[in-house]
Amino acid sequence: MRYLRSFIVFVLLFLFSCTHFKHKPDRAFYYWRSSYNLASKDINYLKDVGVTKLYLHFFDVSWNAELNKPLPVDEIKFATERNSKFEYVPVVFIPNKTLEQLSADSIVVLAKHIYNEVDHLSIENKVEYKELQFDCDWTDASRAKYFKLLTFFHDSLTKLSKTLSATIRLHQVKYADKTGVPPVDRGMLMFYNMGKINSTPGYNSIYNSKDADKYVSYVSNYALPLDVALPVFSWALLIRGGEAKDVLEKAVDKDFADTAQFLSAGNNIFVSRGSFLFRGKYFQKSDTVKMEEVTPAICEEAANNVNCYLKDQKRTISLFEYDSLYLSTYDKKDIEKIYAVSR
Repeated sequence: MRYLRSFIVFVLLFLFSCTHFKHKPDRAFYYWRSSYNLASKDINYLKDVGVTKLYLHFFDVSWNAELNKPLPVDEIKFATERNSKFEYVPVVFIPNKTLEQLSADSIVVLAKHIYNEVDHLSIENKVEYKELQFDCDWTDASRAKYFKLLTFFHDSLTKLSKTLSATIRLHQVKYADKTGVPPVDRGMLMFYNMGKINSTPGYNSIYNSKDADKYVSYVSNYALPLDVALPVFSWALLIRGGEAKDVLEKAVDKDFADTAQFLSAGNNIFVSRGSFLFRGKYFQKSDTVKMEEVTPAICEEAANNVNCYLKDQKRTISLFEYDSLYLSTYDKKDIEKIYAVSR
């Protein structure tokens, strides 16, 4: 009986520690589109759920094979004015391919170009920022170059009393001794896309607890203060011969409602009726589409899972991403419950 009481006390303390922090997190969304266009209803929606910060995709740094050099692509354009109620964090995405094409000596040159481009966009569009973020799923081959680039920015931003952050994947948390810890002030833990895309029916490649449980216990020992990004999006997998061949991003069920092209097989599965181009992808007859989505319940489960391993310190909880395409299935109460997990 004594041991039973001790166990109950331990479980209660554990549950309590998973849901209550002294530091109230900031609430944020990622805005991952090339056109910033927030209407009044969007502003009101964000304010109603307590959002104070937006992570803006500023541009990608893509390798241009014809010119044999990196160039900014998909630069953000501002169709509406910024709102003074939000703090804006510019985000720059760098694919590994870009870094791998460059010599180590050219990294600082690239860093200066990126710095100038961020500066240009922020001044031109009146985006004052306290934090700059880089998004890169670096590898062993790109790590040294990427970290050199981050060091340049860390030194430059520190002089301006600004913060540098970088996105962190769960495998980089678990294997930090091998992958290295980036030289930044903060990390943004991307708590989704933890494994390979999987064609197995019922398996969710965006988030599933079995994949998360392989890594999440290492979060509490990570060397950087961590913010957290949780998924509120969906996509579709193009499956051929039983293998996932491609991802159709920003996809929802209704995209496959055209019965002349697709036949519904139930359980978020659609089968192509013929061969055709669809959303830039080539479909063959009998190819399968598997819709994968993150419901409010799944996102809340993810929030509870990672919350148990976060340190009690000031942080931001961000949802990826703000898009009416996805949020039409999320009530404001759903969003509030997700944010409230880390209250």
